[in-house]
Amino acid sequence: MNIDLKEQAGIAMNVRGQFSDPIADPQVTLGALAFANELGRLLWRMKYGQDLRRSGLHRATLLLAKRLREPGKFDRSKFTGVTRAAERTAAKAGKKVERQIADIVERFARQVIVEWIADLCVECDGRGVSGRGVQESVVHVVCPSCNGVGTMCVDEFLIPFAVRRDGRGPIVYREIERCEKCLGLGRVAMPASRARAGRKICGACQGSGRRPEDHAARSVALAIPLDQYRAHWQRHFHGVHALLDALDGAANDTVRRYAQR
Repeated sequence: MNIDLKEQAGIAMNVRGQFSDPIADPQVTLGALAFANELGRLLWRMKYGQDLRRSGLHRATLLLAKRLREPGKFDRSKFTGVTRAAERTAAKAGKKVERQIADIVERFARQVIVEWIADLCVECDGRGVSGRGVQESVVHVVCPSCNGVGTMCVDEFLIPFAVRRDGRGPIVYREIERCEKCLGLGRVAMPASRARAGRKICGACQGSGRRPEDHAARSVALAIPLDQYRAHWQRHFHGVHALLDALDGAANDTVRRYAQR
């Protein structure tokens, strides 16, 4: 069974890979991976090698945050209000500058990496389907509660000292209501047969196989209010996910190029 380079790297980096399909030479794969970009190597180790050590995630977070700050879009002072002037003023006054907010770019980078690594829908394991549905055929029959009339007598009593015009007995009062079982239609649907239908689309990911976006969890991870996340940070997640995809592809090209030598 042929497996691609990412699976080969995952087997080579993961000790549990000894129970998987054998690969030609794991040292060749790992040696080729060494030529890839450092952030790309870390992403491969975490996603395909299941190497989720804190040190690796921390290093990848710092590298991604540094890369995001380089164009100036994620400049620290732009997003936190902590400028050099504010730092100097606080230092002269003998005050300590609160650095928790200043680390928001690192928290953003960490959350992006975590989402990129664990990107499969947990409900369907990335398959996009969740078992098979059941298709029922029905037939419409006369309502057994009202015998097709659509109404039912819920109360009946005699009116004292009241006689019918024909003199044949007292007047009977009946309280009539709509049949609750057929809703006044006189007929109800009954299952005729059940048959297994095609695969059922996963309701959590709508068939995409990808983990749905959790905006509330993102705002908690960034330690900012949800409205602030939606206004300033939500739109950046897709772009940075695409950046990680590009780094993943570049690492794949590098491994393929050096592994074939």
